[in-house]
Amino acid sequence: MSRSSNRLPATAAWMARPRGLRVDNRQVSLNSRFSDHIWDFSNENRNPAAGGHDKRIFWSFKMPGGGLFTDAQFRSLLMASKQFIYAVRWHPVDGPALAPATLRNLFKPLKRFIVYLTSYSNPILRFKDVLPHHCEDYIQNLMSSDTSRAGRYRSIQLMQKLHQYRGVMTDGLTIDPLLGEAAAKVAGKDPRSFGSKTEIIPEEILGPLVRASLQYVEQYAPYLLEMSERVEAFGIHRGSAQVQHLGTRCLRQQTLETYQLAGTRLEKGVRSLRQLSTELSYLQTACFVLIAFATGMRLSELLSMREGCCQTETHPEQPSLVWLHSRVFKMQGVPDGREAKWLGGPVCAKAVQVLERLGSNVRRHARTPYLWLPIPSTYGRYRTSAPLLQPTILRRLRLYVTMLGLKNSRGQTYHIHPHMFRRTFARYVVRYDTTNLLALKEHFKHISLSMTDYYVGNDLELWMLMEEETDRVSIESFDKALRADQLAGPGGVRLRKKVDLAIAEGRLEKDFRGEAGGHLRKKMIKDLVEAGQRIYPCASSNYCWFHVESALCTDGDRPVLKHCNPGACSNSIITLEHKPYWTKVRNDCEVLMEDRPQGMPYQKAIRDIHAVSGAILRSLR
Repeated sequence: MSRSSNRLPATAAWMARPRGLRVDNRQVSLNSRFSDHIWDFSNENRNPAAGGHDKRIFWSFKMPGGGLFTDAQFRSLLMASKQFIYAVRWHPVDGPALAPATLRNLFKPLKRFIVYLTSYSNPILRFKDVLPHHCEDYIQNLMSSDTSRAGRYRSIQLMQKLHQYRGVMTDGLTIDPLLGEAAAKVAGKDPRSFGSKTEIIPEEILGPLVRASLQYVEQYAPYLLEMSERVEAFGIHRGSAQVQHLGTRCLRQQTLETYQLAGTRLEKGVRSLRQLSTELSYLQTACFVLIAFATGMRLSELLSMREGCCQTETHPEQPSLVWLHSRVFKMQGVPDGREAKWLGGPVCAKAVQVLERLGSNVRRHARTPYLWLPIPSTYGRYRTSAPLLQPTILRRLRLYVTMLGLKNSRGQTYHIHPHMFRRTFARYVVRYDTTNLLALKEHFKHISLSMTDYYVGNDLELWMLMEEETDRVSIESFDKALRADQLAGPGGVRLRKKVDLAIAEGRLEKDFRGEAGGHLRKKMIKDLVEAGQRIYPCASSNYCWFHVESALCTDGDRPVLKHCNPGACSNSIITLEHKPYWTKVRNDCEVLMEDRPQGMPYQKAIRDIHAVSGAILRSLR
């Protein structure tokens, strides 16, 4: 839209000004002024995950009964609303200025409140005419609607803000809509509960999803990419009809023996350009799934990835580190965000290679470095130099999950949102030893052992998600240790004796370890956690009930898990769930001893490990 069409008509400009008020047509953004019908924050918010609509405030929205909010009868509400949004952006009275990306989230409940006020049989056309019973009716309407808890809270909080900002508005909300109460109390919940709790992708969905994505990237990609490049070559100096004919003939004549596709869904190859386009879209989505799950990156950070973003860092006598470079936008306060990097691993490196090859011609034609661009067949119809938008990613994920046949408990296609990968990543980093996703187990183990080093200064929110999951695992581990009647390891033997003695002396109930004792264990665990005690899972070998004074490995207030010595450390607790690990250790030692190694130190080390594993297994019988 042109700047001229974005402005109020000259003949109506006077109607947007209350009598006696001088309104300067100040700049609200690089592209927009105060009197414009559309406030465009595109230059202030360059987050690629947000579409153009999400970077603009449209004041000319439809009103109940017809008409637009920019019509003359709503001029008082319009002027006051603009003054309110302008103030929270440039002159806040209750905290830091809001970023442009946040203004849209504030505008949505403001629009809803305005629509409600003007829907009365006698419409309320000024904020100063709002009475307490109007606010009570609106809150009751919110609470009885199917609006999410977070949405209800934001709508009620918006009313509170309108009252707080009445001094900077020519038509302010003079009455206190919440009668002195906090928005969270009126909504009936602790404010922390209104943060949307993103669901974690369950194992029965995640397993098939990741395995299928690995198959696309590792097995299907060579064939699909070569077919795509051959078909693109036919498009040079030829008409669309010739491309369709020659491209289809090329696909059907291609021999498949060299691609190892036997027994897969592509064992007969792709038979048409439409099918090739669909499969390339699935391939791109598979890359998204793997990178999102293996790194925990936000959607905006994923879509900001560019060609050459993957770098491998090598150190002597240490495993190589694969880094993915991109940009962070959230809470940065600058349009282009800041540079950052995430641990990716070999799986992400392979996915990035696929994306770079898939979009090489598109990037050249579009003259842009972004990785997430339309696939070649789509780019011919929708030319753009910007990366894919959030709605496109959501649609791609839905089609991909539908193709894989992944369903929820109600038999419907399972809904996956990009942010779910972030929370799921945090869970699997902490619980890597229990995952069945063997291809990524070592990747998550490496991140788990080094997450403080790599994430605290780089992505604090992601590190906090991992710490939250660590706390949850610690509580679960406390319960497993306290209820177990078979324990090994120095700490485990000591704990079992303490609990046995407490039960014998009547200080603990006899069913303390059973289901009936669950509430007693829960209270004990709460007291332990409040006292600062923690249990850490040490891979699949043991738990560490950490006490700094008796730890063989320590880094301040926590253990160094990669240096754990479960057979000797006083903090080590070994339960029945760790028995398979120690059985394997003992069996491996016996196999090695049968080979009769020559070196005496090596023989002694094997005998010592065999003795330790045997003692642990005897304690767990």
